[in-house]
This record gives sequence, C-alpha cells and structure tokens, in this order.
Amino acid sequence: MVNHYEDVDLMLLKRWEEVKAVRSAFDDLMDRMREMIETTLGKITHTVAERGMSCGSDAKYPSIWFWKKEWEIRSSKEPGIYFHLLDFAPAEYGKVEGDHPAMWFKCDDFSRLKYRESSEEFSRLLLASLSPELMLKWGHEDADLSESPLGKECSEVSESERVHMVTEPEALTKFVIERLDEFMELVPAIDQALQKVTHR
Repeated sequence: MVNHYEDVDLMLLKRWEEVKAVRSAFDDLMDRMREMIETTLGKITHTVAERGMSCGSDAKYPSIWFWKKEWEIRSSKEPGIYFHLLDFAPAEYGKVEGDHPAMWFKCDDFSRLKYRESSEEFSRLLLASLSPELMLKWGHEDADLSESPLGKECSEVSESERVHMVTEPEALTKFVIERLDEFMELVPAIDQALQKVTHR
C-alpha cells in the first residue's frame, strides 16, 4: 500500500486546480488534433487517386490505408489487401501504440477476394516475387504471413516530428504522400503474386 507521496505527487497536489485546468485543456487539444487529422486525411484523396489508389482513414487511431481497385472485395468495395500507415501522431494521442509511425502491407481479408489459395500461400508468392533489396527493406520481425507479411517502422521519425505533423497540415500531407510513394514500390510484386493465384 502506498503510504507516502513522491516529490512530483506533492507538486501536483499543491497545484491541484492548475493540474485540473491543464488536463481539461489537454483533452480539448486532443479533440482539435483529431479534427485537424481528419480534415487533412480527407483532403489527400485526389492526390491518392492520381497514383491509381483509393484510401480510407481513421483519425482516432490514427491511420490511413490505400488499395488498388483490383484489390477490392466485389460485394463491399472494401479492400481485401491494402497498405496501412499508422501511428503518425504523438504518444498519448488516440490509439497510438508505437514509438514511431509504421507501414504494413495487410492481407487479413484475402479470403474474401475469392481465391483458392490462403493468405499464407499468397504471402509466400509475394515474398518470392520481391527483390533482395525490397525484402531487406520490408522484412519485419513481427511479420505474419496470414495477416501482415511485409512491414517497416519509420524509426527516423522522432516524437517531435510527430508533434510537428499534427501541428502543420502540410507536413502531415507531405509525410503521408511520401509514404504512399514508398508503398508503391511493392505494387509490381503484389500484382505478380496475384497473377499466380486462382479464383474459385
């Protein structure tokens, strides 16, 4: 049982009203950050379309995902496979979990594309289609053949840079589009792997 307070605890207790005000201001800031992220992600749809892709986003997590029309599930128009960019806001915002933004190629809904092969078999074909350079770049220790066979962390992006991105919409837009362009280097191998699987 705690029977004493640390120095920081005492400092906070002595400034109780100020602490409550700061916490309230922080909560308000989180709401404004979400609005900014949502607005910014919504505005990049045209730029994404110019690259032959569609996108969806969730400002709360925060994340954005991209896919080609050929990767859509016919019945829902949702992607069966897609690129996923997440955690580009600072820690303590929304559902951010990582210390850096992360990029993944996801195939968790591959079965809904109605191919005979499993997502694991598709992922093996994909990995075999990659050049050694791309395999080195995108091979992640947490990769999972059934759901996320390729990924990388943007470890070069610091916490202060994540704060900057949610401060300046132009910076966030630039970051997202540059990551999309980086994802695009995987498209030929993905399409090549898809050509090797068969519809049911």
